[in-house]
Amino acid sequence: MTRVRKKSFIIMTILAPILMAALIVVPTLLMVTGDGDYKKIAVIEEGSDLFRNAIPGTKDADYVYLENTSYEDLKTTFEEAGYYGVLRIAPEIINTPNAIWLVSRKQPPITLLEHISGSLEKEIEKQKLLAYNIQDLDKILKSVKTRVSVQTIRIDDSGQQKNTSTGIAMALAYIGGFLMYMLVFLFGSMVMRGVIEEKTSRVVEVIVSSVRPVQLMMGKIIGIALVGLTQFMIWVVLTIGIVAVVQGTLLKGKDLTEIARTMPQDIMA
Repeated sequence: MTRVRKKSFIIMTILAPILMAALIVVPTLLMVTGDGDYKKIAVIEEGSDLFRNAIPGTKDADYVYLENTSYEDLKTTFEEAGYYGVLRIAPEIINTPNAIWLVSRKQPPITLLEHISGSLEKEIEKQKLLAYNIQDLDKILKSVKTRVSVQTIRIDDSGQQKNTSTGIAMALAYIGGFLMYMLVFLFGSMVMRGVIEEKTSRVVEVIVSSVRPVQLMMGKIIGIALVGLTQFMIWVVLTIGIVAVVQGTLLKGKDLTEIARTMPQDIMA
């Protein structure tokens, strides 16, 4: 009860779920909102027109392919011309993946970069395959494109089958192991500090005269375990509540499935 009444316990109990909820909500919120502006991007190819109209426009951005325009002349005046930025594509991009630059005044959102890189990757693959002079290439690619998803089924000793997910199991194991490590590290140190404080103040000598050392240690461990469980349950309830409130207000009306589909694979992983 003494530890629960401490200011440090109350502050950490309130701040921790806010930080946990922020880790869950902020990435999604950034993906949804971005900078909120419609972007018109000038595209300049140097010495070729291989990627003309290769990058399709989206609801948030439009790509204008310019002819007879120098990158050096436009890179400092694109804002006056009404452009968000200038996308410069060099012919070496076919063999050099980073031979492309997006010049802008603001930091571009990651969804914009992923859309540009994904569109150009598909176009480069298509151009390389066309170099082999294969007839009906598009039909062939569509017909051979296959995606395999292995479903896992676990059978118990009684022979009953149950569908499982290795990805979810790995995620839960990782999260559970991390939480276990953090909680043992955090609340185990409380036991250590308590023992040191009582030994330093010589209070333990008075207590041991009334109870056995095993009872003293078990009481300390059980007491701090209950403190940890109390704080952890408050964290869970507050985190779920904060996430639910944010999703119901800031993310209301947003298609989370579409958001997840547009997020980069490394972020989703």
